[in-house]
Formats: sequence, structure tokens, C-alpha cells
Amino acid sequence: MVKAPMTKDLMMQYTLAALFGIAFLSYFAFGLSSLVICLISVGVAVGCDMLFAKLSYRFPKNTMSAAVFGLIVALSYSLGLPTAMATESTPVLAGGLEQYLYPALISAVGLIVFKKIQGLAGRKYVNPAAIAKLLILGLLFLPMFSSMSALRPADHLASLDLQNPLTAGLFGDYYPMETTTLGTTLITCYGSPSLDPMNPYTFGSYDNPLPDVLFNMLVLKYHGWIGGFSSIVVILMGLALFAACRGYIKWRITLAYLVTTVIVSAVMGGIFGGDIVLRVLFHVFMGSSIFMAFFMATDPATTPLTRLGQIIFGAGLAILTVVIQTYTGFLGASILALPIMNLMCPLLDRVGLPKASTTRLKIKLPKAKKLGDQMTTDCVRCGRCLTTCCKNLPVIMIKEAADKGNWARVEKLGAAYCDNCGHCSFVCPARIDLKSIIVSARDKIKKQ
Repeated sequence: MVKAPMTKDLMMQYTLAALFGIAFLSYFAFGLSSLVICLISVGVAVGCDMLFAKLSYRFPKNTMSAAVFGLIVALSYSLGLPTAMATESTPVLAGGLEQYLYPALISAVGLIVFKKIQGLAGRKYVNPAAIAKLLILGLLFLPMFSSMSALRPADHLASLDLQNPLTAGLFGDYYPMETTTLGTTLITCYGSPSLDPMNPYTFGSYDNPLPDVLFNMLVLKYHGWIGGFSSIVVILMGLALFAACRGYIKWRITLAYLVTTVIVSAVMGGIFGGDIVLRVLFHVFMGSSIFMAFFMATDPATTPLTRLGQIIFGAGLAILTVVIQTYTGFLGASILALPIMNLMCPLLDRVGLPKASTTRLKIKLPKAKKLGDQMTTDCVRCGRCLTTCCKNLPVIMIKEAADKGNWARVEKLGAAYCDNCGHCSFVCPARIDLKSIIVSARDKIKKQ
């Protein structure tokens, strides 16, 4: 079998390697706790995957994917006690058995309900790790427009509200995001637990906290998502993954998210005042934001197929995240914004559909590799077939319409233009015989 070398398993292996690198290095911020949480989450996810594979043939064993899911659950979990907080009423952050119990529970519920059972619907509509975390920690059970306090430590509610500039009057004649106030609070929140809250500056000063803020936001955080402990590490691992899976990872989502976050943060600063530079650093490089941008927002199964849809998805995700952070004080806003944007994907898949070409296009294909027999899996929704069709057809969408017997849509999507080139089957990491499916659909509509 001669195919493009990328397979679903290989994508999972590359992703697992990148996540493992982040998990291993998180030891320097959170110590042994982060490694134990990673082991527990992965163990629970893989165990549930193997159990379901034994219970029913409808749930094939997918160990590598389960391990990736377990690591994402662990790395999107918050650890570390902020120095600025005198006490901590949320034991999942402060320590104790709870910090291991909740990730295990999220991993189990996420894999069983939102990965396995949700997959029976033919596709996953929401990111399993994000929705499971929200469900387990109680956010989805809050009445509409009520306080977002379910995922916020009590001391965050009682201390300076970093996010909402409209509350400036409550704190005197300064903005909560004014340079010295915001800078000091960020340093004492993300800095080392051993620093002196009265003088936390290592590189800067009370008047110029920027050097310390840059160190914490870019190099090392001691509080927040395990996977976001170092923005530099996340960016390097993310870029390495994008390079290894070139053409199969939806990097446009990440780029659109980061650019839009910078713009929206700056606009907020211009409207409400405060230090715009620190505000932008805060919204872009907080752990939940940077890790989500590279390793959750790009999940192929729950994101748009078209390139324009991916850009809109990333921009919308950024806007929702910054707005929720600004007006609710919920620091993990991205974990709420992500499922909301996931649900928009059926609409975004229709935006920017490629227009069928009447002439054959020259397509640069990956270097071929001779492989043994490869197992066919469910579509991973990477969208690779959309960018390699010599007639510019939305191949996977034609397949989905044909599977549903929607021949009018099959014709509308341009199946009649199929040139039988086989590029789609060649690049498909799921090893679906797309060529035969599209040719069959083409012949069927021509006979009608």
C-alpha cells in the first residue's frame, strides 16, 4: 500500500510526545503533584477505553487517543496556591486527595460520555475534556446569569478583581489594571510560593513590575493550569507538533485566536483604562489561554473543516474568552468558550467551502511511503482531503452527504466534477477509501 505517511495513530503519537514534554517539565513548577495527576488521568482514560472495547465491538480500542485525552485533562487542570491568597477554600487547588480525585473523575466521565458515547452520534460536537471539566466542577449547573464562582477560589472573589475594569470605583481612584496594582497582583499570583508578598520583585520594582510579569507569564508560572506553566514551553511544543503534522493540524485556529486576543485585550484597555501591555500579556499568556490555543482549540474532531471557518472559530473563541474573563472574573473562561464555539461548527463548516474547478489543478502531495495494511478508522476531521482534491471539492462533506442519502447536496457540492485522481484517499490519515465513495456518488447522481 502506497500512501501519505501520516496516519491517525502517528498524529496521536506526535501529540502525545508534545504533551508528555509539557507534563514532564511541569515538575519544575508544581513538583511531583503534577506528574501524579498526569499518570492518574492517563491511567483512568486508558483503563476506561480498554473496558469499553471489551464490552462492545462498537467501541474499538484506541489506546493512543485515550492517552492523549487523559494528558489533556491533566494539563488543563489547575494547581498551585497563589501567594497573594491568605487562605484557600478550594482543596482541589490547595492540595490533598481532592487534587487527584477530580482529574480522575473528569477523565472517566469525559472518555465514557463525551468521547465514546458522543462518538456514536457520528461526530463529536464538543471538546470532551472541556465539557467534562465544566460538568464535573459544576459550572453548567449554575442558573443563567448567576455568579461564575463555581470554578473560582473564594479568595479570588474577595480580593482585587483583576478582570473587570468596570469595578474600578470599588477600589478607589485607580483602575484594577493600573500598572503597579495589576503588575504586583500578577507576580504574587503566578510567582514562586517562596517569594515575599510585600516585595515580590526579582527583576523589576514596584514602579516597573514588567520584567517580573514577563518572566512569570512567559517562562514559569506556579499557579494555574498545569499545561500552561510556561508559555514558552507550550509554544515550542505546539510549533513542533504543527511542523511534524504539517497539513493535518489546524494551525489557523491558533493564529486567529492569538491575534484576536491581542486586539480585543488592547481595545478593552483603550476603553476602560489601565496598563494595556500588562492586560494583553495577562489575557494572551495566562495558562488556560495559551495551552488551550495550541492543544485544545485545534482538536480536529470538534473544529471546522474549512480554512475560513477555522479563522472565524479562532477569532470567536478569543472574543468570548476575553469578554467572559473581563465581565465575570472567571479566569478559565476559555474552557467555557470552547464548547460554545464547538457547537457552531456545523454552521462554520458551510463557510468558505471550496468552489469546484472545471479544470484539473496541480496539487503538491506529501512524499509517498510504502506501508503495510492499515486499519480504517472514523474520520478525524483534519480537513486534509479538502486541500488536496485536484478539482477543489469538499470531499469529506460529499461523503457525509452520500452516507445520509442526501443526493441533492451531493450534487450541489460538486461531486460530478470528481476526476478520479485519488488524492483524497492518498492523504487520508484515517485510511478511508474516499476515492471509491466519491466516484460512486458521482456516478449515482449522473444516472439520476
